[in-house]
Amino acid sequence: MSNWPGKYVIGLTGNIATGKSAVRRMLEHLGALGIDADALSHRAIAKGAPGYQKVIDAFGKWIVDSDGEIDRAKLGRLVFNDTEALQQLELIVHPLLNKLWI
Repeated sequence: MSNWPGKYVIGLTGNIATGKSAVRRMLEHLGALGIDADALSHRAIAKGAPGYQKVIDAFGKWIVDSDGEIDRAKLGRLVFNDTEALQQLELIVHPLLNKLWI
C-alpha cells in the first residue's frame, strides 16, 4: 500500500545486470521518482554514516581501506560467498534504509 494516495510504488528487483537501472531511468524519464537502494546502501556504510562502525564491528578492521572507507570489493567477496555474512550485513543495512521510507 502506498503512503501517497493516487500514486503507485513500483519495486524493481533482480539479479545483477538484468536491466533494473535501465528500467528505473525509463520510469524517471516519464516523471517517476526513482530511488536507487544500492546507492543508498553504499551511503549507509560510508565513513561517518550510521552503518559504518556497525559493519566494522561485525566484520573486522581488515574490511577498511587505506582511506578509512569500507572496501566494498572486500565486503562483497565476503558476503556473496557466505550467506550468514550476507544476512549479517542485511541486518545492519536494511533497518537504515527502511527509515527512509517511513
